Amino acid sequence: MTDELNVSFIVPCCDDCSFLRECLSVLVSLEPMPQIVVSDASRDRVFVRSLCDEFGVDLVEFHKPSRGAQLDAGAEIAKGEILVFHHADTEFTQQHYNSLNALFQNDRSVLGGAFLKDVISLYPAIKIFTWIHKIFTTHIGTMYGDQSIFVLRSVFQDLGGFRGMPLMEDVSFSSRFREYGAVNLIGPPIKSSDRKFLKEGRIKRKMKNVWLVFLYRIGINTERLAQMYYCDD
Repeated sequence: MTDELNVSFIVPCCDDCSFLRECLSVLVSLEPMPQIVVSDASRDRVFVRSLCDEFGVDLVEFHKPSRGAQLDAGAEIAKGEILVFHHADTEFTQQHYNSLNALFQNDRSVLGGAFLKDVISLYPAIKIFTWIHKIFTTHIGTMYGDQSIFVLRSVFQDLGGFRGMPLMEDVSFSSRFREYGAVNLIGPPIKSSDRKFLKEGRIKRKMKNVWLVFLYRIGINTERLAQMYYCDD
């Protein structure tokens, strides 16, 4: 690996147009500038195409949403040695990028990991949850997609990527990644949009997410889970 990171961001999109412009404007301003691939399954494809042209980023298009398939397709055309799977409604700053850079430059044995989640913004009344979440996530917890999972391309390929899963692709990948080798959870904590929590209520949305993960763990087909997820959205 050279002193300058060779990074590709893969951004899945499904009707996230209101967030995509801000996301791309931030990513193209990072130094050194990474490659950016948008993997889109939005209904307004014309807008997404024009936005990708405006920012000069690569685009892969899908007829229907399938997050795992979208991420896998984006990774196929990504050129970076390090892949970052980043949601359009999740913040990312130069400080996050510097932290990523420092991790790989200071320890050449790093395989990948994710950013710690900013849980205070979601649950401001339960600050003790921050420490519990940090300890749990660092050692055994699932690395979710909204934590901007990053991984060496070679490791991603060894693990078979996201296996085209329409949903729960992050849960599956996280489990396989932890079995493969050590992962790194780094700061600064990353913050995602709370629009779904505000729309449905924080507790209700959290319980819904937990329920979907439970159904996945007991073997419910991910196609069925995706129908439930996207139907509700």
